[in-house]
Amino acid sequence: MSETWFTSDTHFGHKNILKYEKDARPFETVEEMNETLISNWNNAVGKKDTIYHIGDFAFGRNNISIAGRLNGIKKLVMGNHDTYPCDEYLAYFTRLFGAHYWRRCILTHIPVHPEHLGTRFFLNIHGHMHSKEVKTGVHYAVEEKAFGEMVWVSDKNYFNVSVERHELKPVNSDVINARLMELDDEILRSDGQAERRREGYKARLERRCLF
Repeated sequence: MSETWFTSDTHFGHKNILKYEKDARPFETVEEMNETLISNWNNAVGKKDTIYHIGDFAFGRNNISIAGRLNGIKKLVMGNHDTYPCDEYLAYFTRLFGAHYWRRCILTHIPVHPEHLGTRFFLNIHGHMHSKEVKTGVHYAVEEKAFGEMVWVSDKNYFNVSVERHELKPVNSDVINARLMELDDEILRSDGQAERRREGYKARLERRCLF
């Protein structure tokens, strides 16, 4: 059965990304980087799988054709560097989006404002931030401090699928489903619905359904 995948910020052909993200991309040449990204993609994604690329696919219009070497039914949520004519992307991608609603997630290249999350959209699948992540401030009570102490923690309503955060590999929808279950546990625990929702997810995953 086909699966669904997500990735972002491959930056095929971008030499300077080797400087900006040298820890995650320890390559001597951009050609070596390109071939590693292609191999990782094709080792994970099957030819009949669907994969959403969440923006910044390639630098240089000649590098858009690398998409022809990549497995899967490819859909592109366009990023700030995807600036070439749309028909050049549509030669390889079946759909182009500015933003896209997938299950209970909103797919955007740049993270959305937190006010847009928590009701219709529970999770923002995004890119743009490369090795970084969206964080939120949490106050913890500290003795003799009226306002407590601010600590910055990962915001679970955001999921960064930039390749730098996932060993230069695409992310399977099972990982996204697991995050949605985690959010449900937090939201619904108080009224006892979390366990019922969790069992529903497990049943779907066992049937390999994509919801």
